[in-house]
Amino acid sequence: MMIGALLAVPYIVVFIWATQLAAVSPANAVVAFAVLVLLLAVPAALSATRALERTAVGELLAVKLAEPAGPVTRQRRIRGAVWYLVHLMAGGLTLVAIAFAAPLILAAVILPLLGNADSANELAAAVVPFTDGTTAALWSLGLSTGVIIFTILTGMALPHWASLLLGPSPAEHRELEEEQARMEARRNELARELHDSVGHALTVTTLQATAAEALLGRDPDGAARAMRAVADTGRSALAELDRVIGILRAPGAQVENPAGLRQLPGYLDHMEDQGLHVEREFETQMLEEVPAAASAPAFKILQEGLTNTLKYASPREPVLHIHPIGRYLQIRLVNPIAESSDAAAPRPSGRGIAGMQERARLAGGSTRSQLAGGRWILSVDIPLQERAR
Repeated sequence: MMIGALLAVPYIVVFIWATQLAAVSPANAVVAFAVLVLLLAVPAALSATRALERTAVGELLAVKLAEPAGPVTRQRRIRGAVWYLVHLMAGGLTLVAIAFAAPLILAAVILPLLGNADSANELAAAVVPFTDGTTAALWSLGLSTGVIIFTILTGMALPHWASLLLGPSPAEHRELEEEQARMEARRNELARELHDSVGHALTVTTLQATAAEALLGRDPDGAARAMRAVADTGRSALAELDRVIGILRAPGAQVENPAGLRQLPGYLDHMEDQGLHVEREFETQMLEEVPAAASAPAFKILQEGLTNTLKYASPREPVLHIHPIGRYLQIRLVNPIAESSDAAAPRPSGRGIAGMQERARLAGGSTRSQLAGGRWILSVDIPLQERAR
């Protein structure tokens, strides 16, 4: 409010000058008041003024104001101009409270105590003429107190008015919330992509490195094959990591040609090289016909499920069923577990299972996983048609 008081001083000076000219020549007064209006309108309409006001509000009132993207609209300019006028009026009120109201209260209280009651009455009569001295003193005291109280209340209300006039409009608030929701969804998508690619790579690398260590003494060729698998997996993971980082650096970029079930046979061949022998209970031609809305999330879910199978299955001989039934694509992955305890199976609280559930939910489907009869069973239902947004 002190900044507003400083800004209000030149306007007050021009206003006094205009009123003095009005007493001399009405024509000059019109020119003076036109200058005053111009001095108010030009700064209030400038984008730089709005930016400075937003900075001042953030620093002095501790109000965080979100700024919508895009150029400054007419509505934003109008609200910024209204705030500038509010700021000036609050500053002028502060100036009156400090320069006149507070000294008047002090004079009305202190002068009578010093035996100068007549001086206090004369001062009050100058503020409130056409009444007796006592009534004028009471009126002056009441008006000055009211000005100070109103100034304090105005200062308390400024953060609210700043948010209303300098912050986003309701429509802009909705746009910001939608943009934040899109960014959050994008971050979650990238997190799932990283988990799928890096998590799978680390699992394969760990298993193959362990196998290579075991084979090094008795089967050097087998150890070499395992280490080649480690190298191939590492290169694939680096390429996938580079792709995801590229998307992070260009938030507007879209994932081109997302992997789907048509890549599943080749992926299963790759898993075969890692030691996972999958019994395929599906038709390859059917995979080509699955819509992308179901194919992409199904493939990603199977990637995670097969990675878990590679870690926990014993023997590594899972059975994979994929069949379109009605409006849904039904997937069932069954793998044996060496031990019937929960410790030997994927943890339901792990990020992998949570990621599978989230992918299915976003596609309008569901996943279920259970340990029964020494087998870990993953069941997935995904709609064959993309759900309405």
